Amino acid sequence: MSMTGTLRMKAVCRGDKTVIADTYFDGAFKVARPIYFNESEPTVYSLHVGGGYVGGDRYYTEVILEPDARMILTTQSAAKVYKTPHDPVFQSMNVSLAAGSVFMYMPDPLIAYEQARFEQTTTIHMEKGATLLYSDSITPGWSESGRPFRYEWIRSKLKIYENDQLQVYDHLFLKPDQQPLFSLMQMEDYTHVGSLFIVSPLLEPGWQEELEPLLAPYNDGARIGFSTLKNGGCTVRILARASHVIEEIILQCTNWLRRKLGQEPLQLRKY
Repeated sequence: MSMTGTLRMKAVCRGDKTVIADTYFDGAFKVARPIYFNESEPTVYSLHVGGGYVGGDRYYTEVILEPDARMILTTQSAAKVYKTPHDPVFQSMNVSLAAGSVFMYMPDPLIAYEQARFEQTTTIHMEKGATLLYSDSITPGWSESGRPFRYEWIRSKLKIYENDQLQVYDHLFLKPDQQPLFSLMQMEDYTHVGSLFIVSPLLEPGWQEELEPLLAPYNDGARIGFSTLKNGGCTVRILARASHVIEEIILQCTNWLRRKLGQEPLQLRKY
């Protein structure tokens, strides 16, 4: 089946510097030239040149990091999903991380507009000793009625394998007409949801006690939940009423991890 957009990248470590050794893109997906905010680690911006996702679109991304390579992958702007009256939008991503590599995936929010349907599947294979930071966030887009949650549904599946053993399976499914999202045990009084997954040999028992004081200033504007993953990693789920709150919380967690890696704080400089 033909793809609306395809992106493939491979990062390799050469001496003390990671370089993007192989890049391929086609269709609506493009990629900007890597930017080195520090001299050893590239930040790559993926671009969508079509202006938004529409019904029947299919997108595929593949990322490979060889041993000791480090890379940040982000987007130029939010992904906007418009009406999908016939077929949903489907997006898939496969990531392969070798031992010693560090991959941080920090896209802008997904904005689902009225009557939008969107499905996303992400599969990550990592070797023991690799470090992964994976984040995403979802926000309801504008609707003519002014009511929130006018999209049809959003489905996001994440699988993380470590040494070929499934360690994480996360399935987030939001369908407003069957699930009153403002109700108890759903999103309650919040409109935006964010997720963060970290797997790293640097995580130790007590990570939650380290994160809690960093995120305490956001307690008035967000609900933040922590969980320990099967392989000792961590996940942070966030409910909020604005995208920037989720972005700030994810950035706090990202820079906490970067300090453990001996890296400088992250500055994506998009706006």
